[in-house]
Amino acid sequence: MGKITKLYSDITNIGVTDKLSKLEMKRVRLLNIFISNWFLIELVLITEDYLSRVDPSLQVFIHSGSIIGLLTTLFLQYKRKFLSARILFFSLILYSNFMFCNFAERGGYIEYFYIVVPVFLLLFTNNKYLLYSVFIISYLLFVIPIHLFPIYPEGTFGSPILILIQFIIFFFLVQYFKNANIKSEEILENQRKQLEELNEFQSQFFINVSHEIRTPLTLIKGEVDRLELLKGTTYEKEGFDIKNRLNKQVNKIKTIVDDVLDLAKMKEANFKISPTPYLINKLIDKLYTSFEPLCNQKDIVLTVKKEKDECWVSSDIIFLERALNNIILNAIKYTPKKGNITVSLNKLNGQIIISIKDSGIGISEKDIKLIYNRFYQVKNDINKAGGSGIGLAFSKEIIELHQGSLTVKSELGKGSTFIISLPETTKIDKEIQREKPSKKNTHKSTLISKDKIKQPISGHYRILIVDDNFEMRAYLKRILSNYTCFEAENGEEALDFLSKEKIDFVITDYMMPVMNGLALVENIKKKKINVPILMLTARTDTKSKLEVLRLGIDDYLNKPFEKEELLIRIQNALNNSINRTAFIKENTIKKEELNESNLWIKKVEEFINKQCSDPNMTQEDIAQHFNTSRSSLNRKIKAVTGLTPNQFITEVKLQKARIIIEQNPSILLKTLALEVGYLHTTHFSKIYKQRFGLLPLNKNIIKKEAN
Repeated sequence: MGKITKLYSDITNIGVTDKLSKLEMKRVRLLNIFISNWFLIELVLITEDYLSRVDPSLQVFIHSGSIIGLLTTLFLQYKRKFLSARILFFSLILYSNFMFCNFAERGGYIEYFYIVVPVFLLLFTNNKYLLYSVFIISYLLFVIPIHLFPIYPEGTFGSPILILIQFIIFFFLVQYFKNANIKSEEILENQRKQLEELNEFQSQFFINVSHEIRTPLTLIKGEVDRLELLKGTTYEKEGFDIKNRLNKQVNKIKTIVDDVLDLAKMKEANFKISPTPYLINKLIDKLYTSFEPLCNQKDIVLTVKKEKDECWVSSDIIFLERALNNIILNAIKYTPKKGNITVSLNKLNGQIIISIKDSGIGISEKDIKLIYNRFYQVKNDINKAGGSGIGLAFSKEIIELHQGSLTVKSELGKGSTFIISLPETTKIDKEIQREKPSKKNTHKSTLISKDKIKQPISGHYRILIVDDNFEMRAYLKRILSNYTCFEAENGEEALDFLSKEKIDFVITDYMMPVMNGLALVENIKKKKINVPILMLTARTDTKSKLEVLRLGIDDYLNKPFEKEELLIRIQNALNNSINRTAFIKENTIKKEELNESNLWIKKVEEFINKQCSDPNMTQEDIAQHFNTSRSSLNRKIKAVTGLTPNQFITEVKLQKARIIIEQNPSILLKTLALEVGYLHTTHFSKIYKQRFGLLPLNKNIIKKEAN
């Protein structure tokens, strides 16, 4: 049955391509359906005539002509000659009808089918010449034979004028409804386009708002970090408490921004979660630990009822935890003092059921249908005080991405119960088998050794800060007080400055008026200005980051960022630039050779990326693959990057690791290390932190993995 369905689907889609409009696709498929069905009918009829008639030769001849015509029409569809296919198809209808009316099935009143032919053609074309031509031909084929051949008694069908009136009524009635339908479809299509434009506007709005919020967040975090200056004074303890409280609020705002952005990204076709088997019992314990202090503050009793057995689900734990957090926060928000919240975990028919029950204000029946709508908020006294209306919408979409469901039972004044159902999965051994190193020399990751490079002396280096926000520029200048700093408000100003002044390093924002960071980097590369670039960005989507990395920037950093992280990345980029410049001078490398090496180095990078997971990959492998000597390999890589081949291999691997983390923050450290060819997670974490100024995964994930 499956094969027959597939065959029918394949025949239906003959000639269909993405280049066709939706209307044209419908017409092509519709004609294919008519052809295939008519073909089957012809086979049945030819068999019936052969078995029931003494001399079926005329009928078989007519049917055979129709079958050959249908196969030819299907071939024309395959060749995408759609107009020719339609003309032939309707010619076949007229031919078949004419032959049966006047020769094979005389006196069967088949003539009335002529009225249907021009009406039927309305489905396939708007060509007036074709429509009216078929209309006239059909009318003449109806009228002339009944007067020429003595088949029916005179006056059987009425006068030619009466027949014409019937043709006109049928034709123009169907044409009217067809035109009305086309207008309705056009209105719907315009509305669809408007909704798409609105969605794009909304997404861009979220991105812009995110940028506007993340910049002040970065500045707030910078001011919070200054509380470190109170260390060793009588205000040290008070300063520590203030710092913790402020950081908590900064993280809250950041979470809201992330939720809004993720909610916008969920509508994109390329948005994906990265589920892995996870013991949900641990998450329930973690949630209890996280929310118990907040419940105690509100005098709410938080209770957990857990299944004794292990409950495993396939989940992207970062996203799932955020989804459950939102639901519990809602329960706390709408539950008054002395209330109760119960979190339960159970198994039922292959599903893991998490229920969050509260004794809060409840939800009315009419609002239950709307609470999952983005930005919708129930009208009550609590919501008047604030709220974004995105928490439940975010949670529902995340749970559905996990192939689960979120439902609610509630009654005004009697509390609510949110029920999350997730498919149960089987436990896996989290210990990943390590590959045994071969006898071949194992590649050792090499960082830039501090005793082998010319270390930059901070004050001697000139840094251009490009950002449209005055406070951000001031903050960066304060962090970079050991360097000589210059400022530009946008990419255009920065380009003008770079054409007049010698700059050693550029820090640029991504989103700016006049000329944004992306356009600035493109212009710097076009003008062949040789300067290391670090981009600060509020955009967290991987696509935007890959876009700037492909342009050849040295690094990017998300807002808000840690001061030490920024300083380490600038130091690394300057080190590479120093080595590269020194090597070019010492070896008198020409510009032509350098340009050639730039193109070649991209191919080397692609090769390393493909072979990334091989812990035994060495520079000899690269030299052999590109049919070059080790000395030539070293010369080309060092001229472009300032790194030795081994250092370059390490750099490519670490950049790939960073992209993997951003795409899947919940990835296991062991898995990540093996993905980029490191057998020892401790060594991998060490070199990652030295390169980027932070550990590859947050401490909580690493602790969990260690347990």
